[in-house]
Amino acid sequence: MAAAMRFSSSIMGQSMAVKHSLCGVPLNRSHELRQAEIKMASQLPSTKMGIKIKPLKLFMAVPNDSITNESSLSPAETIMQFYSAINEKNLKQLDKLITEDCFFEDLSFPKPFQGKKEVLHFLEQLTISMGQNMQFNVEHICEGKDNTAGVNWHLDWNKLQVPFTKGCSNYSLSVDGDKLVIRKAQVLIESPIKLGIVALTIFKIVSVLFDAFPMATEWFLNSPGIVFQLLLKAYSIAVEPIIGPFLAWYINLLNFAACILSITLKIFYYLAKILNMQ
Repeated sequence: MAAAMRFSSSIMGQSMAVKHSLCGVPLNRSHELRQAEIKMASQLPSTKMGIKIKPLKLFMAVPNDSITNESSLSPAETIMQFYSAINEKNLKQLDKLITEDCFFEDLSFPKPFQGKKEVLHFLEQLTISMGQNMQFNVEHICEGKDNTAGVNWHLDWNKLQVPFTKGCSNYSLSVDGDKLVIRKAQVLIESPIKLGIVALTIFKIVSVLFDAFPMATEWFLNSPGIVFQLLLKAYSIAVEPIIGPFLAWYINLLNFAACILSITLKIFYYLAKILNMQ
């Protein structure tokens, strides 16, 4: 009991000495006094109760103004602006959403469009072909890494889905000041011809031919342009003289049928208008 009282008085005396020393020390040395206090406490004799000192933890708060976004719009929002501009036939807005070196690959065309001039010309032709009531309807849009986005879409006419117009587009964007612009695009469109099992049969035949003639296959895959040019020449020499007149006759027949259908619809519309007036 006497030993405990002596230990307690020893601690109180040292604590009083520390407090007395704090009175004559400037405030900017408070950190050094704190370290001295911790060191003094660690040198005290251990007891059963023990003395636990929690270490100080420092956290650095990042100022709000130091966190800046590269762009005010996300890739998904930029792509939605792109499709809205197409639907509105707003070529000025489309010009702002495309880079000067834009690479636009629509797999329905034999070669991609390169540069803003070619891409804008294609988009202008697209908006003209859409007429007044055709619009893109975005079904899903997903964002990826490095400012990329993927889109599933289809075409609507007066809010009615048009068959065989589903498509999928992938976009890569780059930062231009405080906005994102389209740098690369790849468009895949649903084929109106549904080959079904025939497509698998053709695929099997092609795979067998490739495996049977590997050297010819490598030559074909390394230079497909030459092969297609030869095929086009063969078509123009041997096939076109025979099929050309038939195709011309068939196209003229379709145009005639379209004219007859248009006249018939106008007559029905005129008769319906007369009946409503009566």
